[in-house]
Amino acid sequence: MGGTGSTRKVSFGLDDQDRVRVLRGVRLSEDVVSRMKDAQQPAREQSTSTSSMPTSRSFSSESIPSVPEAKPYASSTGWDSQKPSSSAKNPSDGEEDLYRRYEIEQAIIQEELARLAKKERESARENLSILREKNLANEERKKAAQMAKELERKEAELKRLDEFHKGQLARIEKKVD
Repeated sequence: MGGTGSTRKVSFGLDDQDRVRVLRGVRLSEDVVSRMKDAQQPAREQSTSTSSMPTSRSFSSESIPSVPEAKPYASSTGWDSQKPSSSAKNPSDGEEDLYRRYEIEQAIIQEELARLAKKERESARENLSILREKNLANEERKKAAQMAKELERKEAELKRLDEFHKGQLARIEKKVD
């Protein structure tokens, strides 16, 4: 989703379990789309395509969160249901390790996306409160300008009445003299 210098706005849509379902503002490359499609296909195809790809992250034992023991690879993916039962065999240790790393990476990605979504919601709330404050300040400024105009109008009216009364007083004094 861009480097730290990226200015592109990205929105995430989360489901009930805080899993990302919608990415708005992101155009996925064909490679990413094909990998997403491959993830939905049987595990055998996935393991052959992902085993040739280098991992983008190296994990130390300190950075790997504790993950409960995974189900056997074949039963969790339905791999054994697609092969005849006579030729079914357990996946190799390499495949299990690859699958565990995949699950760990997925958990890390989900956590990061949930954190980003939370940050985005907080930012939206802050933006909303800033907009409300600006709107309130703008309304107060308009009200102050309107009251200033009303004050000027009333002062002009009082000045006109004062001149009228002075004129009337001068006429009365002339008549009396």
